[in-house]
Amino acid sequence: FIVSVGVRRRVDRDCRNFLLSLSTYLPTSEKQKQKMLVIMAFLIVLLVSGNTTDVKMLDAFPNQTMNCKERIVLQCNITTSMEFQIVAIYWTKQAEKGFKCDPKSSNNPPGFECNYTREALTLTILHPTPANIDAYYCSIMTDSGHDSKKINVSLGKCSGEFFPNMTVPGQMECSFNSVYPDGIINWFHYDKNVTSNSNIKSLKNSDGTFNISSILNIQDNEERLNCSLWSIKNGRYLKDQEFEVEVKVKAAVRVGVPLSQINRTSKHNCLSWTLLLLALMFSLRTSLSL
Repeated sequence: FIVSVGVRRRVDRDCRNFLLSLSTYLPTSEKQKQKMLVIMAFLIVLLVSGNTTDVKMLDAFPNQTMNCKERIVLQCNITTSMEFQIVAIYWTKQAEKGFKCDPKSSNNPPGFECNYTREALTLTILHPTPANIDAYYCSIMTDSGHDSKKINVSLGKCSGEFFPNMTVPGQMECSFNSVYPDGIINWFHYDKNVTSNSNIKSLKNSDGTFNISSILNIQDNEERLNCSLWSIKNGRYLKDQEFEVEVKVKAAVRVGVPLSQINRTSKHNCLSWTLLLLALMFSLRTSLSL
């Protein structure tokens, strides 16, 4: 392949020199001159364009999967062994026309790093999110040709973070933040689905993820609860959390006693037991002294 490229270059150079030398032997007729110049121009353009045709220089895996917040490296390997001079080398995105990552530039898109060695071109996505789902192209232009490869990037795991919270007495909130794709929260008391006693809210973030929360109205006999995140797109549960509701708080809610009153009653009972214990100790000490 290297020999054939070298031979082609010499032939092209010789042909161009030959065509230029013909200019000294142009016919005297003006009409014949114009015809000859048109033919020469066409042949020169054809030969020059032949030196910039596609050359197989790169190889890459066409599909890659990333997980949220886990850095991923896209790589295009340089397969040619011939010597070449680089004219340009960069990464682009299919859906984002203004995206360009150049290893030689210091002004690259935030959240991305691109590098180049004689063996490979790499593009690192530092903190992947759904917004990074796209087709990426690695491209190289040299003095002997150009080549590009496409890598389709999809999203795998993106289950986010879980936050339980007792909002008010008798209600429990379950939240999943930064999840993808969108979903719904189902509530269970053991094997019984109690989702009908809840309401749900979903907000989309700027990075394409969702914050999903649900508030459940707790019934009298529900002390152990489970909230599960169901993915509408994938048709399966992505994450579930189990927790217990404090029985004392539920009992107070059941009879309509405010939490402040429960706290005051607890303090009063503690003080009564302390005074009783001190009285017993004083009586015991008096008996021993006698």
